[in-house]
Amino acid sequence: MKKLYILILLVLLSATFLHGCTFPQPQAAGFAQLDEYPAEEEYLPEPPPAIRPPSPGRFTLRYDPGSSLNPLTTLNRDNIVLTSLLYESLFVLNRHLVPEPVLAKSWSSEDNMLFEIEIMPGISMSDGTYMSAQDVAYSIRQASRSGRFVNRFRAVSRVQATGDFTLTVELHAPNSRFINLLDIPIIKNGTSGDRLPPGSGPYNFPYEGAMRLAAFSEHRYYRNLPVPAIFLRECADTELTELFDAGELSLIWDDPHDAFEIRLNRLRETRYFETTTLQFLGFNSNHIALGNPDVRRAISVAIDRQYIVENIKRPGLTLAAPLALPPTFPQYDSEWEIQYFPPLEEMALLLRRAGLDISFEFNENPFPGISDGRGGYIDFTIDFIVNIENTHKVRAAYAIADTLRRNGLNVIVRPLPWERFMSALNNGTFDMFYGETQLSADFDLSPLLLPGPLNFGRTASTEYRPFLSDFLAARTDDEIRWATDRLLSEIRATAPFAPILYKRHAIYSPIGVISGADPSQSSVFRNITDWSINLLMIN
Repeated sequence: MKKLYILILLVLLSATFLHGCTFPQPQAAGFAQLDEYPAEEEYLPEPPPAIRPPSPGRFTLRYDPGSSLNPLTTLNRDNIVLTSLLYESLFVLNRHLVPEPVLAKSWSSEDNMLFEIEIMPGISMSDGTYMSAQDVAYSIRQASRSGRFVNRFRAVSRVQATGDFTLTVELHAPNSRFINLLDIPIIKNGTSGDRLPPGSGPYNFPYEGAMRLAAFSEHRYYRNLPVPAIFLRECADTELTELFDAGELSLIWDDPHDAFEIRLNRLRETRYFETTTLQFLGFNSNHIALGNPDVRRAISVAIDRQYIVENIKRPGLTLAAPLALPPTFPQYDSEWEIQYFPPLEEMALLLRRAGLDISFEFNENPFPGISDGRGGYIDFTIDFIVNIENTHKVRAAYAIADTLRRNGLNVIVRPLPWERFMSALNNGTFDMFYGETQLSADFDLSPLLLPGPLNFGRTASTEYRPFLSDFLAARTDDEIRWATDRLLSEIRATAPFAPILYKRHAIYSPIGVISGADPSQSSVFRNITDWSINLLMIN
């Protein structure tokens, strides 16, 4: 009976406890009301969640998946930039265009015609094999036959692997700076037709079609790479500013004086580097006056290059070139620039020597004519063409034309769309043009001096060949200085073209994202193992 009493008491107590307790009901969206809590209980809000570090961003580069990534043949400039992450070369140029070894272990030449090169052993390639001298020889041979490096290897006569890690390269003529040209990407033997041939770069694609690059685990400096993955983004030129400002692109390569100008709003770090890209004036020797070297030289003398690089081009991004080589050329001597007369006075003297009437008092036309050989003068104008898409070149062309007009030459600037510009060059329907070309890293001026594809105005001549040969063959500093002086003096005297400036290129990155970067013409990602990338600074 006692047990039954205790059981009934427990049931009653349980019913009383459950009746006084309610389960919390779901609250409507909004802020909680204080009167929902018992008055006798002190409300203590929950502590805030622990502060978490910001999620790391993604280091992202521009990429065109519709274009080839074959480093020897692709012409897409963004993919070209990426190829230096996928492939390595025997040498790489530093920011001052001086070669530094990458895959080359040693090299030598007794006559600057036959080069013996030893490559580093144990270099892993992305297909699981090791690089051999056969791969290197194959890459040089393919680059000399077709693709974007073909012009630099015109002088190569034979390339041969002589051992597992040794090869020889033989030239038609001596070139003491030939190794400057060996910054071409090395691909696997027999894969030149592939869209993505195997290479030995620090990154590769983890699978076909991936929109990211993964650190190559077999690369010798794998543990020094700044990030394990580099993400890729396809975008149009018009999207670059928006994506960079939003933090969706982490690095942009730029030719600041290209036809398409990138204008960024976000605070950024800019790193510049030298290039071998020369802007120049080209002449048509069929013109009644421009066939005379003195007239061409007079025009070259009158160009105010310093004004162009300081006021028309963006300051610091170009280098005035009063002579055909840049002042950064190692053996360059600034005394070679010295003129005996002020530029405009020398221009007048050269025009008079060429037989032009510049006295004005004998000619009703405000511009001079050229002597007809019978005591009279033939009036003429100079048709100066320039690509209209490049505003920097157009402005420079007008500045040059204004100077020439003020000093007696009737120059008319004719801006043309690219296709019409090239058509005029190929058809010879111009008198003068604003040109640009990227010279090879040995500064071989043959494309501008010898008959070839750039000889639009027929001012090139085989007479320059001995000067070029001496310039390329010179070995010691004294020999190079002597040969360079002779070559530049000949170009200055005969003016087959008029040099204007050399360009610099740049890379942009958000402030604080990258440290240690030192890009060059060979590779935007040169020495990437020395980089530090702060992913927390990326949006």
